[in-house]
Amino acid sequence: MHRTEPAEAEPAAPPVPLPAPLRILDAEEYLRAVTAARRAGGRDGVGLGTAEEIAAAALISAGLFPPADVEELDAECCTAQCLAWDAVAPPYLGEWHQCGDEPGHEGADHDNGEFAWSDGQPGTIPARKR
Repeated sequence: MHRTEPAEAEPAAPPVPLPAPLRILDAEEYLRAVTAARRAGGRDGVGLGTAEEIAAAALISAGLFPPADVEELDAECCTAQCLAWDAVAPPYLGEWHQCGDEPGHEGADHDNGEFAWSDGQPGTIPARKR
């Protein structure tokens, strides 16, 4: 799968906020939490990947979700994204999903075969204009 976004695309809009007290962390907040977990885990011989998984699971269980990865989108698909946060069980809880439709498709409804959503719902990012 090709994983780069064309340079001419507009910047991603911020996600629609989640209902309080849930929150989507910004990249800096998330990085600080993961870095702290790596340091703490490193002192006890926990690998970096495991420490990151533990940090992500702890944050999600507290209602703090990771930021969207807007740099790693499939260029052959619509850039709209949806966070799996509401009534979703692992392994999807806390994951961002990209719309699987063609870029520039009509309407504000999106689907990737596992999740369907509409622009404006909490935890969504509308498609970027190209």
